[in-house]
Amino acid sequence: MANQTILEKYKTLLTGIIAQQHSIPLEQVWVCQELLYRIDVLQVCQLYAITAPVGTDGEAMVTHYQMMDGYLENLKKERRYGTPASEEQQKQRDTAHENLCRIVADYRKRFSSFSPSAPEQYKREITKVISTFLPAWLQVRNTYTKINSKEAQ
Repeated sequence: MANQTILEKYKTLLTGIIAQQHSIPLEQVWVCQELLYRIDVLQVCQLYAITAPVGTDGEAMVTHYQMMDGYLENLKKERRYGTPASEEQQKQRDTAHENLCRIVADYRKRFSSFSPSAPEQYKREITKVISTFLPAWLQVRNTYTKINSKEAQ
């Protein structure tokens, strides 16, 4: 279990909760919903990494980049609700969100004049963007809904 990805850990945790069927406490329903959301996001980001174009077709790269960037922009803005936050928790939320915004601004700056020097470069760079974005996004999500499981962290 130590070598599982976060996605696999989330799926395992979700399966355990769902196995309870009708005896799921309401607070676990919230966690279950959050797990479903995170699993979906991780899978979509995985799809963007897998489908990143290889080669020098600028149009394909621009289209892919615009789709991925739009998706990440939505993630940056959406679902910013959860339990009421103390002043300290709100500061954590704000700090995590600011970090996520810096990551988005950084990759946008790098891609504003992107010109691949090798066929695989775009795919490598997009994979790096996703690999940098996701941990920061999960940090933001954890300030709203903490997934309390050592197996999922």
